Amino acid sequence: MSAAHTIPLPEELFREVSQHAGQSGLSAQEWVAKVLAERVRVERQTEAFFRERATRASGKSLGELLDKAPDRPPDPGDEL
Repeated sequence: MSAAHTIPLPEELFREVSQHAGQSGLSAQEWVAKVLAERVRVERQTEAFFRERATRASGKSLGELLDKAPDRPPDPGDEL
């Protein structure tokens, strides 16, 4: 099921969308829907990846990594 929505776009962006859509043989609306669907899919995969990685994380491994870092002042510009 699709619903019609209006999203204002800067004119230059709309021109680019129209160009890409034409090259793909799609309408601007179809191309935007395709691109947005792909972006949402990637965002979901990324979230799932980091959520899964977080379940395996431990403070122990972070502490071990930090113990290997040299004990010196931060580089100029890296101070807190």
